[in-house]
Order: sequence, then structure tokens, then C-alpha cells
Amino acid sequence: MFVRFKWIGGATWVLELEGLKIACDPVLCPSGSVQDYKLFKTRRLDDPEFDARDFDSIDLWLITHGHEDHIDDLGRAVIKSDAHVVTHKNALGIVKKSAAAKITVLQTRDSVSLDMKGFRIEIEAIPAVHGVNPLVALAAGGVNGYWITVTRNKETVSFYVTSDTVAHSKVLNALQGRSVDILIPYMGAAQKGTWMGTLTLSAAMLRKIMGIVQPRVTLPVHFGSFEHYREPISEVTKWQDNSIVVLQPGQTYEGDL
Repeated sequence: MFVRFKWIGGATWVLELEGLKIACDPVLCPSGSVQDYKLFKTRRLDDPEFDARDFDSIDLWLITHGHEDHIDDLGRAVIKSDAHVVTHKNALGIVKKSAAAKITVLQTRDSVSLDMKGFRIEIEAIPAVHGVNPLVALAAGGVNGYWITVTRNKETVSFYVTSDTVAHSKVLNALQGRSVDILIPYMGAAQKGTWMGTLTLSAAMLRKIMGIVQPRVTLPVHFGSFEHYREPISEVTKWQDNSIVVLQPGQTYEGDL
């Protein structure tokens, strides 16, 4: 299948598969916006790069969790009534404020199958652990990673969205025996070096996940956009691994898989 992936910035991206359009975690606040998480505040460092057409005719929205750097009020507004939304339960409140009429809530290990535009879409909620510090991870709340398999006729494409997680044994064990076409890791090693401990994937953690799922293409997101994303993506690009495609906000990847 021909795949087109656009990184909007932060956790937000849009993926197109020959007429099927999937988007994730709409956070569209402008540069300079401050988000308050009570334990810390963070400022957006860049603008999301998109135009209105990017969010036209989205068939499926994936919402990994309810933190403001994954869905905000401006992002909620681009979710249209004809889209199906699959979400973690802790984002349900803000999703219900959108125009969405079709909402599916998944908890860890839950799955759902959807039929859209001649495609069968199978979605499984993969464990995610939002921090190396168990108490901080508990306070951060639940997160869904998503393993998605899209099939049309005899063609299949799979992709794994890590969302905000570290390379915890719960995550690594859930991935054993799987391989994926597209890996979308949420990077930045958020809060690395602070008393909270690392909250999202570092480059070293990404290596562990890639070693298990052996992706054909890796498309990192969730780096650079907010102050609390601490680790630069140069920690990944220095590997010189041709399977990793590092985009800047507003850029696209296209290819046949």
C-alpha cells in the first residue's frame, strides 16, 4: 500500500493509506503557549505546521491519553462528526466536547475491528508506562499505545504508535513475537534529568523497541515541540540507520509498503 505520513508537530500526525485517513493526538496550540500539569509547567517552542486540508475527511482519530500536549481545545475542534474516535478513557471528557458521534474507549489489551472504505482496521491497545519512576507514572495516569493492522483485499500494513511510554518490561513483553511495518515512537525523553525521571522514550529505549518489532520504517514524533521534551533527536539521527526517517513539523514521508 502507498503510505503518506505528515508530522504536524508534537504528538500530532496524519497518515493516509490510499484513501483511508488516520490522525492522532490533536494538539494545535501555538508557539509560546504554556501548559500547566501541576507538577510542572511547559511552554510550546514551535508552531504546529498544518493547513485546514490536513484535517479534512479524517476517518479515524486515535487519542492515546488526556494530557494537554496530546489533545487540547484547538485540537478537539478539528475532530468532525463523521470521524470515528478511538480513545483512552481519561481523554473521554474532552473527546465528548468535540463533534464526534462515534467514540470507542479501549483499555489496555482491549481491541476493536472497524470497517471503513473497503478497509478492515484492527486496533489493539498496547500497554504504556508513562515514566521510569513508578509513583510518577501512576500520577501521570493511563496511556494507550496502539497496534493497528489495516487490510484491504490481500494487502496489509501494520503500525505501532508507542504514545508516552518508557521501555518498561510490561511494554517490551507485550511486543514480543511481533513485527511491524511502521513504528511511530513518541520521543523526547520528557523530564529526563529532573526529579520526576524520564517520562517518554529516549534514544536508548527506542533501540530496545526497534530490536523487538524490527520496523521497516520508523517515524519519530514528540520531540522538540515542548520544553519538557529534553532529549534532542540528534541522539537518534547519529545512528545513521536508513530505516529511521526524521521529519520536521509540516514535512511528509511517502512510500510503498
